[in-house]
This record gives sequence, structure tokens and C-alpha cells, in this order.
Amino acid sequence: MTDAPDASPSPTGHGHGGGGGGKPIFLDATGRRARRLRWAAIAVAAVAAVVLASFVASLVILPRLTHLAVVSPAYSGHVKHGGRHAGNALLHRIALDDRRNRAKPVSAAGTIAGAWFAPWEDGALDSFRHHAADLTHVYPTWLELSPDGSGVLTKDYDPAKNPTTAPLVQAARANGVRIVPVVGNATEGLFDPHRIDRMLDGPNGEAVMNQLVGFVDQHDFAGLQIDFEQLTPEQIRRVVPWLSRLHQRLSAQGKELSIALEVSLSDADIRSLAATVDYAAVMAYDEHGETSVPGPISSAGFVDRSLDRFTRLVPANKLILGVGVYGYDWKVGTEAADSITNTAALTTAQGYRPEEAPAEVIDFDPVALQPTFSYRDDAGRMHEVWFQDAASVANAMTMAQGRGLRGASLWALGEEDPTSWKVFGKHAVPAPQADAAMRTVTLAQAIAFTGEGELLTVTHEPRAGQRTLERDPSSGLITDESWSAWPSAWTIRRRGAPDHVLALTFDDGPDPEWTPKILDILKAKRVKATFFMIGDEAVGHPDLVRRVQAEGHEIGNHSFTHPNMAHVGDERVRLELTAADRALESLTGRQITLFRPPYNADSEPDSYGEIAPIAVASRLGYSTAGESIDPNDWDLTRSTPGGGTHRLRPQEIVASVLAQADKGHAILLHDAGGDRSATVAALPAIIDGLRARGYALTTIGGLVGQTPEQTMPTLPKDEQSLIAADQAAFGFTHLLGVILFWGFSLAIGLGLCRIVLMLGLASGKRARPLPAAGSALPRLDVMVAAYNEVEVINRTIDSLLTSRDVDVRVLVIDDGSTDGTYEAVKAAFGQDPRVLLRRKPNGGKASALNVALAEATAPVVVGVDADTQLSPDALAKLAAWFADPRVGAVAGNVKVGNRRNIVTRWQALEYITSQNVDRRALARLNAVTVVPGAIGGWRTEVLRAVGGYRSDTLAEDMDLTWRVREAGWVIANEPEALAFTEAPDTLGGLLKQRFRWSFGTLQCLWKHRRSVGKHGWFGALALPSLWLFQIAGQVLAPLIDLQLLIALVIRLLSWWAAAQHADISASPDTTLWLTVAIYATFTMLELAASWIAYGFDRENRRDLWLLPTQRLVYRQIMYVVVWRALERALTGLGQAWGKLRRTGDVVLEAGNDTAGHLAGRAGLVIQIFPRDRPRDDAPSNPRRPPEEDPC
Repeated sequence: MTDAPDASPSPTGHGHGGGGGGKPIFLDATGRRARRLRWAAIAVAAVAAVVLASFVASLVILPRLTHLAVVSPAYSGHVKHGGRHAGNALLHRIALDDRRNRAKPVSAAGTIAGAWFAPWEDGALDSFRHHAADLTHVYPTWLELSPDGSGVLTKDYDPAKNPTTAPLVQAARANGVRIVPVVGNATEGLFDPHRIDRMLDGPNGEAVMNQLVGFVDQHDFAGLQIDFEQLTPEQIRRVVPWLSRLHQRLSAQGKELSIALEVSLSDADIRSLAATVDYAAVMAYDEHGETSVPGPISSAGFVDRSLDRFTRLVPANKLILGVGVYGYDWKVGTEAADSITNTAALTTAQGYRPEEAPAEVIDFDPVALQPTFSYRDDAGRMHEVWFQDAASVANAMTMAQGRGLRGASLWALGEEDPTSWKVFGKHAVPAPQADAAMRTVTLAQAIAFTGEGELLTVTHEPRAGQRTLERDPSSGLITDESWSAWPSAWTIRRRGAPDHVLALTFDDGPDPEWTPKILDILKAKRVKATFFMIGDEAVGHPDLVRRVQAEGHEIGNHSFTHPNMAHVGDERVRLELTAADRALESLTGRQITLFRPPYNADSEPDSYGEIAPIAVASRLGYSTAGESIDPNDWDLTRSTPGGGTHRLRPQEIVASVLAQADKGHAILLHDAGGDRSATVAALPAIIDGLRARGYALTTIGGLVGQTPEQTMPTLPKDEQSLIAADQAAFGFTHLLGVILFWGFSLAIGLGLCRIVLMLGLASGKRARPLPAAGSALPRLDVMVAAYNEVEVINRTIDSLLTSRDVDVRVLVIDDGSTDGTYEAVKAAFGQDPRVLLRRKPNGGKASALNVALAEATAPVVVGVDADTQLSPDALAKLAAWFADPRVGAVAGNVKVGNRRNIVTRWQALEYITSQNVDRRALARLNAVTVVPGAIGGWRTEVLRAVGGYRSDTLAEDMDLTWRVREAGWVIANEPEALAFTEAPDTLGGLLKQRFRWSFGTLQCLWKHRRSVGKHGWFGALALPSLWLFQIAGQVLAPLIDLQLLIALVIRLLSWWAAAQHADISASPDTTLWLTVAIYATFTMLELAASWIAYGFDRENRRDLWLLPTQRLVYRQIMYVVVWRALERALTGLGQAWGKLRRTGDVVLEAGNDTAGHLAGRAGLVIQIFPRDRPRDDAPSNPRRPPEEDPC
């Protein structure tokens, strides 16, 4: 090794400046430019703060709305049941039965804890999912004997028609619950005993039996339950043999057969029917029913008498008790009742008697041992309610167990008191613990309604209730129950249901094309309507908002951006409501008290997602409008009977509205959101048709007797001062939304153009080097600048000295290292004449490379980074290009050699899919924009002629490449000259490196700005592309991700300070979905392009799955870097090079899974010779003949 004395970056005899180049581009050493920009930014921020402050105040201060008047009916005349000691005889008898039967064994078949599943019950599936682990059996009412008795109807089972079937089966299987479908002789609750006669006549009986057995076998269910009700003794006599044969066939397959028995059956019928099955369910409920006088559902005496009778007729271990868990609400004076759930009973009680303590409302009847209450409805009618709760279930279980029954089953899932599961099922707890567990009642999963009409208000949200229980020690029965706090479910109060009065409403406007036409029709017909407006649309069309108001119509809030509020969360809902409210108030000067959620405006929401927006609106003081009459005028495509489609016709809208007129009180139409010509054409006929049928038309407020002046009261004086600021701020957000959308479109367009252009060029047959005049390749001097590279420098030199087919000398310039780099190289290569080591004071990479250039004697020099290792034939492949006298430089192919974490793998993905593809493409046009510092070959005389490396930019290799190209030289690309570099392995290191690259690129673009349009494709395409894609594209690129994630951004911003709320305006959902589709298409194209790029480099494509994460995370980092570079360029502040930490992770050895695999894919062999192994100082090999002209 030649160990030269310390060197300085002074000019050499070769005529090039040592690290020169003058003042760094953009530097303002005085700092004046930065100070001016800072003061300008402060001034702009101050003005913006003043403008936004008042808007922020109006946006975050919750609206103080004037609620619509609510008239609560006065309560009077409720009945309090007396006679606390009337049931003593019953308790005594039950106590005796319990002692008599306590020792009776349970059937060997095991205790049954079952529940009936009615598909029509809204909460049935949720109840089963929550409590499947408590059950042994589930009895879904899926099967129905056909009216003609010839077969079995399975429509209630059909998974294609019944969305609860598949989840029920899945949950049952997962919890080991036996599925026993019920087959009945009823349609929608009406039993038809004549179906049994039709079934038993002729061959129908066998056909039905075959179908039933086949159904059970096909679906691997546990058996069947028969529910044939209201049969005559003769019909029972005829059906018993049929049941016996069915039992035999099912038993032969290991299936069970049970039957549900009415308590009204005769003793003989009970015996004969029970004898045909494995067990029977005693339906000890409906003591009083829908068509009877008010009374208990299943009083303790009724249950006791039923069990006493049945256990005398049938062995107890062959019986299970059917336990009702529902209730009935009777209108006093009529024999008509509505079936209600336990939750509905409790919410009705507190909804209609809110001022009374719960202990004064709910009466636990001492004889029936069942809760009851009464109330007066909105129309003044008295109601009496009896219902079952956990105490009723506990008492029923006590009586069943006292008589040794095999088990019990609840009718029906979804109707029960949630605490019933403390005393029922496989995990029921003993009485003392059960009483404590039943004290707290939670109804969180339920939704209940009170009243009727289209105006909805959440009056109660889920809250636990409290009650105390008293238990008779001798019988074990609960004899008293007292409520101290109401349990609350989601409770919605409905109002606005006057007879023959309908509200005409329009959603999604205002729209400049359709809204004026609708207003003209309403004016001509003298009809007032309610317009639920989108805040963003209102801001864009303020004149239409004012016209709607001026013509006496009502205005409601329809959110600011029209999201599906069932899916966005409470914070987003609140922000949407408040923003739209402020926008509409700023245009009307009136408070907005009405709200209709986009997409879900049903008058009976049945899920938390649908009720949550109503709850938020209720907290803010809004009344939510439903829409029971919906002709779906938004859907412009209709199906024809033949399977085709046609465009929506006005007469179809008219017919739909008229057909639904008696189903509700609010008509939903649309005045925006698409082509509304059919709606406009239908509107006159709708108005005329409804009036002809005796309906009056009004606004939503009119349904509760309110005028638009009452539903839209004047703003308080303290809020009127904010109107001007609100108008300015919302105008800005609307403009921002437009810019955001078109910026997104432009960014997508630029990205697509770049993909098509670069892949098109790169896919062509690449140029090959010309054959050399002689057999030997030119001698090479490899220049390595090193500053604190002790961890990696010796491996780099090793890889260079093991290069094949070329004569190499390595020039190592230590740039003032303080970590022993110089000493390490000297110790390892001090005796190797192919290594020249020099040391100089620290002056930067450019100055170090210029020192190496001054020492170079070979016709070709190669720049290699100190952390980079080359494949053995990389230098030979570079050198081959210099046989062409037009070639001034050659770019190699840089690979990430330390792919050990996601940060480095992201960079590897970028190198392959972006940098290397770009060089392949631009090389075809002699427009390569950078010969990488990690591996780049240069004609020595050209390098000196253009002035060597300069330090006025941080991208000295890019600057040098451009100067060589501007001097008229060809710059080639050699993708098979592989260099494995150490990429930053932390986000901090990556940010530091990429800021230097971005700032250096910006410096070069500014320095060489006069070359745009010159020097062939270099100035005509390459430089403009850098301005477009590297600068403008990177500035716009965040808009792609921002537009896609806009809903998330708004929701996150809603958690921040309110000042940031003003900067967001999302597109309507249709635009958002279009954005998603465009973005997805772009991402798929990018993935396809990356697949092709990996093929160019013959890389393993296993890392392509990282592309989505790179888009969402890694590229955001790049956006920040570009913005920082622009800020530094504008301010003129100085920027140092920045030293990256080295780990020495790049090791090229046999079997190395990173570099070795990559090199192997390229057909190369990687070896590292031990340092004490003799090396051939003059390797040579004939070069491969060139295939084509390189340019």
C-alpha cells in the first residue's frame, strides 16, 4: 500500500478545483431571508388566527337549541295490587312439593336448558350469541306444515332468506348446543288444525315424514320438536301413530323427538302424545293472552297447577317446563293486547310515568308473583301491562326443580330480562347468590320505543337499574320485588302522528339544477316542505338556502359531508352536526333544530350504529326526523319482470308514495345527489294524489303543531356576531375541498403518467457496451472517500480487490476520521500495493474525492461509497462501456444490502421499483439524472475537464452527472454491475439521508435551471420530470392519501383543538367511494409496475407485499422531507452533510440471504478472499462482445 502524507483539497496539476464550487446553492449567510419569511409567516398566522378564532368558538361550542314542545300525558288512575298474604297457601304447598321431590334423580339423558328461537324477534340472535354457553338445546321455529298438508315449508330456515340462520348454527356448533328445529301448524302465529287432517289423508303423511327426517339428517341437527296446537281429540288420536313412526325413524338415526304441549289438553291427550316422544315441553304460559282480559302471563299458581297435573300423567324426568319471558300490554276496556319484551315493558313504564319513583310504578303482585303496572298513553287511553322478569323465571325454575323435571326452556330468546341467565341455564347460581346477582339490571343491548310518529328523540341511554328481592324461606319463591332505580335501554320517544297529515321532505340539497324546480312546484301548489340540507352543499349554494327560507319552508340538518353516520363514531357525528349547523345558521340567521341522518333515517332504528347518531343529536338538542314513506327515488334503475332493467319513471315514484301513504307520516324525496328529473316530474302528481285521498301536507314541525318560525328560532344575539366569521371560514373550507379533490386528481394523473412513461422506456431492449479494441479492459482507479467508516471500510476494500477481469487500484481518502478508520485500513492493507491511503483534514465528501481524482492515473475512475460492497464482476461490467469513446460515465445498480428490518426493506423496494427503473428508462434517451455515488464509473479526463466534484450542493454525484451530460457526453447504465450498500436502518437515519438527497436535488435543479429544454432529452424530459415528480409531485402526492383517508382525518381532528376543525371539508360519500376506486386502481397499477420492476432486476418478489405499508407510512416520511427541503431553500439557512451511523451489516459471503441471494439471481458468484491469501495483481479475461450500440 502506498501511504501518502496528509493531503489538502487544494487544486492539483490536473486542472480541477479541489472540492470547489463556490457558495452553497440557496445559502443566505446573513440570515435576512429567513427573518423576512419568519415575520411574513407570523403576520399571516396572526390574521388567520383572528379570522379563525370566532369560527372555532362557534364550532366547538355545542349548539344551544330550542327543543320542540313535548306534551307528556298526565298520568292518573293506575291500579296498585294489594293482598300481600293472599298466596300463603300456594307457598306452603310448593314448599311441601319441594321437600317431597328434592331427592328425585335427574334423567340419565341429562338436564335440558333450552330456549326457543323465533327468527322474527329482533334481539333473538344477539341473545343466543351471548348466552349459547348457558344452553344445552335451542329450538328454532323454522319449519311449517304447508296449508295443504302435503309438505313442510322451510322459508324461515332458508339461509338465503333468513340472515339469522347461519350465525345461529355457527354459534350453536361452537358452543355444543343441540339444534332441534320446531315444526308447527301455524302461519304468523295463527294455528290451523285442519292441516293435520290434510297431512294424514292419503300419502301426505309419509311424504311429510320423509321430508322432516331428511331435513334433520341433511343438516345434522339433533332432532325435531312438534308444535301442533289447537287440535281436537280426534285429530290427536289420528296423529299419535304418525308421531310414533316419526319417533322410531329419528331414534334409529340417533336423533331426538320432543313435543310442545298446551296446558289445556285433556289428561288422555297429554298421556298419549307424551308417550310418542322422548320428552315433552309444558307450555305453562299465556295464562292470559292477546285476546283475553288483562292478567298474569303465568302466575305462580298457574305454573304450580300445570306441573302438578302433568307430573301425575307423565314421568317428571320426561318433562321440561316452558317458561314465558315476555309480557302483554292491554288497552283497558278492550280484549286486545300487544306482546312486548321485558325491556319494552320497563322502558314503557318509565317513559310514561317519568316523574314517579320506580317502586311506585312497578307492582309485584303477591298472588301471581309477577310484575305489573298501568299507564295512560299519548291519546289518553289507559293500559295495563303484565310481564315476566328474572324473578318470574327464578320462581318457575324453583317449582320445576322441586318436582324433578328434566329441565326447562325459555320462550323466547331476545325477550327476556337479562338477569334471568343468573337463575337459568347450565351456569345458574344458587338462590342466595342469584338474588344478589339479580339486583343490578342492565339493558344495554336493547332498543325500546315509546309513542308513535316521525320525530325521534332519545330519552334514555343504557344505565343499570337496581331492585331488591324477598324470598320465602320455606318455598324458596321470590315473593316481593322493589325497584329503587330504573334500568335504561336505548329508549326512543316518537312523536308526530296526526291522522291523515303527511310531511313532504327533501334530502341532499341544495342543488342548482333541481332545487329551484322543486321550489317552483311547491309555490304553485301552495305546499310547504322540509329541506334537509348538506352543509357543504349549502355553503356552495347560499342563494338557494336563502330562497328556501324566504318562501316559508323548513330547513333541517343533514350533516356537513353526508357520511354514513352508523359507521363513523360519535365524535365524527358531533362534528358533522355542529359544522352543518353553523354553516346553515350563518346563511339563515336561524337556529336549526331538525336533523335527519344520511342513509339511515328509519323511524325504528334497530342497531347501535343507527341509534348512535340520534343519541348524539338528542344530546345536542335536535329532534331527529324519520321517513316511513320512501319511494327510493335516489335509485334510478328499476328491475323488470323479465329480469331486465329500466330507467326510473315518474309514475313509479307517484305509485310508490300513494301506496305507502298509510304507513307513516313523512315522505322522503331527494332534490340533489344525481339526476332528479323523475322526482321533479312526479312531484305535482304526488301532491294532487295525496290531496285527493284526503291527506293534508305539512312540514316535519307541522306534524307536532310547530311552524317553521318555531322549529327555526332566531339566533341569540351573542351568536349573531359570529355569522360573518362563520361565512368566511365555511367559504374557505369549501374552496379547500375543491382544491383537495382536484389536487388529488392531478396527483393521480401525474403518477399514472410516470408509471406508463418509465415502464415503457425501461421495458425496451437495453443497450450493451461496444467491444473493446483489445482483449483487456481499461485499468481502473477506484475512489473511496471515508469519514468515520471503521465498521465497514475494510470489507468494502476487500470486495474491490476481489473484482474479476479487471486491473484495480483502490484510492482511499480518509477525510479527517476520528474513529480509527485510517489506522484500520493501514493495518489491514499496509502491504498491498493496490491500495493507496491518504489522510486529509475534514472537508466533506467532494473534497475527499477530488483528492483521489488528483491521484488517479487510470483512464477510468470509479466512485464507490465506503459502506458499499461490489459483486466480483461489477467493475468489469462498468469498464466495458468505456470502449465507446462517446461514453463519459456509467451508472451501476445499487442494492440495499442490509435488509434486516422494515425500514431497510422499504428502501430496497424503492431502489428496485423507482431508482433503478428510472435509470433503465432514461438511459435509453441519454438522460440519466444521477450516476450513484455508491457505484459509478467516470472517464478520468472528462471528470477533470468539467471541474471534478463540487461542494455547492449536497448531491455532488447528481451535480457532476449533469455537468458531464451538459458537456455532451453519453451517460450509460449497467444494471448488472451490482453494488450492495448499507441503507439507514432507523427512521431517524432515513430522514437525515433523504433530506440531504431532496435538498441536494432541489439545489441541482436550481443550479442547472437554464438547462431545461436543452441537451436533448436530458433537458427536454429528465429535468422537467424531476421538477414535476420529485418536487411538484411530492408536494401533491400527500393529497392522494389524504383524500382516501379523509374520513379518518376528520375524526382524528375532532379529537384535537377545534381550530383544526375548520380546515376540513370532505367530499360526499359518492365522491369518496369514487376516490377509493381511483386510488385502488392506481395502487394496483403501481403493484403491477413493481412486479415488472422486480423482473428487470431478477429479484425475489417476496417483499412486494410491503408496497401498501410503504404507501401509507414510508412515503409520508418522504413528503415531510420534501417540504423540509423547500422550507430550507426558501429560508436560505445552511445545511450540513450529516453523518449516518454504520453497522457493518452488509457482508457478502456464501449463503448470505441478502446480498448473496441477490447476486446469485443475477448469475454472479460472491466470494471474499482472506486477507492473507495471495491476490493476482493483473487479472484478465476476454470481454463479452457487445450486442448493440449503447445509445
